[in-house]
Amino acid sequence: MKNRSTSRYAFSSVAVFTCVLAVLAGLLLFVLGLSLTAFAGVSSDLRFSKENSTLLTEQKVTASDGMTNSYFGSAVALNGPTALIGADGDNSFKGAAYLFTKLNGVWSQGQKLTASDGMPGDELGYRVTLGDATLVVGAFTATVNGNSSQGAAYVFSKSNNTWTESQKLTANDGGLFDNFGAAVALDGGTIVVAANGATVGGNPAQGAVYVFTLSNGSWTQTQKLAANDGAAYDNFGLSVALQGPIILIGSPRAAVGNNAAQGAVYVFTQSNGTWTQTQKLVASDGAANDSFGESVAISNSIALVGAYNATVNNHPGQGAAYVFTNSNGSWGETQKLTASDGTTNANFGNALALDSTRALIGADVSTVGNNTSQGKAYVFEESNVNWNQSHTLVASDGATDDFFGAAVTLDGPTLLVSTPHPTIGGNTYQGAAYFYALRDIPTPRPRPTPAPR
Repeated sequence: MKNRSTSRYAFSSVAVFTCVLAVLAGLLLFVLGLSLTAFAGVSSDLRFSKENSTLLTEQKVTASDGMTNSYFGSAVALNGPTALIGADGDNSFKGAAYLFTKLNGVWSQGQKLTASDGMPGDELGYRVTLGDATLVVGAFTATVNGNSSQGAAYVFSKSNNTWTESQKLTANDGGLFDNFGAAVALDGGTIVVAANGATVGGNPAQGAVYVFTLSNGSWTQTQKLAANDGAAYDNFGLSVALQGPIILIGSPRAAVGNNAAQGAVYVFTQSNGTWTQTQKLVASDGAANDSFGESVAISNSIALVGAYNATVNNHPGQGAAYVFTNSNGSWGETQKLTASDGTTNANFGNALALDSTRALIGADVSTVGNNTSQGKAYVFEESNVNWNQSHTLVASDGATDDFFGAAVTLDGPTLLVSTPHPTIGGNTYQGAAYFYALRDIPTPRPRPTPAPR
């Protein structure tokens, strides 16, 4: 064993050496901090993130064959290491959807999906949903049986890591301008496809939602859902969310009392194979033109509803999102979420996603610096039943009219935010999407106090 020196000189040398190391370490951390800030493009939130033991990283993707007016990012979905990104303007608005996979922390483009019978103007990819071995892509303006914009949805199935179109879904009573495919959702053996423009009982654009069930490898329409108090132009089905025996259906143009377009969300519950309307949700402080129900999400016993046009703190169109909690089968409003830096016409709540105790909310018309409509997205975390804003996402290379936050999704620590309007390589409105990763940093253990000598 080596003898430890106890001389005053030895302690002084160690102290000086330790100080030098501390200074060098501080400089290194400072440089790394600057690098991470530049990489993520959200410097203010990185400071906040570090205090909460997380860091954000950013990766921007776009279609390898993107063109002018592709609108890549019109819709997004995530499932583990797989992402699905719609581009409803691709190829003269025939539309397409792109698969991306994550390997060693990097997202790379895989297959490009198109409809076997796609036509210009179908807008395949306007909405998407993604499961383990099944995905659905909406084409809400597709012509069906001569009916313009009747709409369709395409099912793709995965086998041996290859996705293949397996079925085309249409409504058995579809008609002109129904917009079937304006919203889609998938959970297990159930697919939900919305037709917000459908005429119901003589009411134009009241809207309807169709349920398809998997049986012997084929999807069959089993039920058509409509609001029991629906009216013309309610746009029931402009948004949908599905989890197990529960469907949430947004009707953002619905009048509530004397408030036109305040909006509502309808809860349908399945029992013995039949879906029945069990509740109608409205905002406790709702007002005319709030568009409550423009976006909906569900995770476990929590529902999240966007009202992108709500007035907040005298800011028209700042937008809000409402948290509802399910208790003994009944949904009740528990919190109203708003952006900490919200402004007039920011559109907070135009799109949102929810995964357990984390929410991601778009505000695609937000001004960033001097860039109008560059857009933002906000992360909220739940702790002890309270939701608090934890991050503000801003594209590191954002520009005016990008509309970052037009579509959002998340799965665990992975966040995906689209911006369908950017110019890429000279192609206007080619579009892009940004992946963000929340990375945990181990909290250093406190060093034990040295024993007295």
